[in-house]
Amino acid sequence: MSIWTSLRGHLEQREMFRRAIQRHRLSQAYLFVGPEGIGKHQFARRLAQSLLCREPGGDPLEACGECPGCRPFLAGSHPDFLSVGCPVGKRELPISLIVGSEERRGKEGLCHDLSLAPLPGSRKVAIVDDADTMGEECANSFLKTLEEPPERAILILIASNLDALLTTIRSRCQLIRFSPLENSDIESLLLQQDLVQSAAEAQFASALSGGSLAIAKQLLEPELRLLRSLLYSQLSQPNFSGLGLSKQLTEGLSKISTETPVQRIYGQWLIRFTIEFFRETLWILHGPATGVIGTIPEAESFARRLANYPDYDELLGSLIERTIDASSHIDQNVSVPMTLDSLFDGLCHQLKPVATTR
Repeated sequence: MSIWTSLRGHLEQREMFRRAIQRHRLSQAYLFVGPEGIGKHQFARRLAQSLLCREPGGDPLEACGECPGCRPFLAGSHPDFLSVGCPVGKRELPISLIVGSEERRGKEGLCHDLSLAPLPGSRKVAIVDDADTMGEECANSFLKTLEEPPERAILILIASNLDALLTTIRSRCQLIRFSPLENSDIESLLLQQDLVQSAAEAQFASALSGGSLAIAKQLLEPELRLLRSLLYSQLSQPNFSGLGLSKQLTEGLSKISTETPVQRIYGQWLIRFTIEFFRETLWILHGPATGVIGTIPEAESFARRLANYPDYDELLGSLIERTIDASSHIDQNVSVPMTLDSLFDGLCHQLKPVATTR
């Protein structure tokens, strides 16, 4: 079985590296850039195994999996494969991973390990994940190695935010852009990894993921799923308390995290869910075709009631516009609780006439 079988998408990038290896025209430094959660790191690891394989077949990107290069790589003990990234819970790649601790600066760390000669017949391959989280001191410390990479060494930097990298870092790497995955790929991965309980759930998460498996997984977190269920249940009711709903959602966000940046991210998801609820209603009212994310059951019951309301198109357009405005308020650093209070209280007032419609 190919080592690339489980990796979705990025066929163009694979072909580019295949040609480069065949023509002996590999660069010494690459910068993989694209949204988070689309497989950049997995691509880099498979490429590294291919480059370290001692017995490749006719396809230079197909590692054999059995040679003295592949076995230690798969076991996580290959001396010529190096990998660093931002530790969990940290926001910046520590300089100690690049050039060593203060006590042993230059005597340990990635740059030191790269300077050591590879095993006979091998090369060194280093992956720097989260390269866009390097601070200025860390980036400048890495720059000398990047300017003069050791012989038979290949560096692969991975980043989601190109603008966060120093220009001097970017200019010394060959840029490889990675695109978001197709929705069908996200759906397949969610089902294969048993991250969803149904195909409909996979369809919902993939449609809102923007082609990122990481975002799809975030959407499937139990706490966020409960809040989404609460939101849809309340919006579909003939009468609901906007401030009451906002309070429940805010309390739910506090259980997910007490950090404001995290609450802003999840607050935006609640707003996005609200937008999709009204959009789905609009699609249901205009024919049998469902919306992008598939039918939301609560939106179906809401649509049946709204069908008797005059000018429902105008009403739904106004509801969507108000909800989009709320999203911009969070972007402008308005507090999440205040934004949700204003949004759902406003939606409640707009929907009151619908509750009396027969």
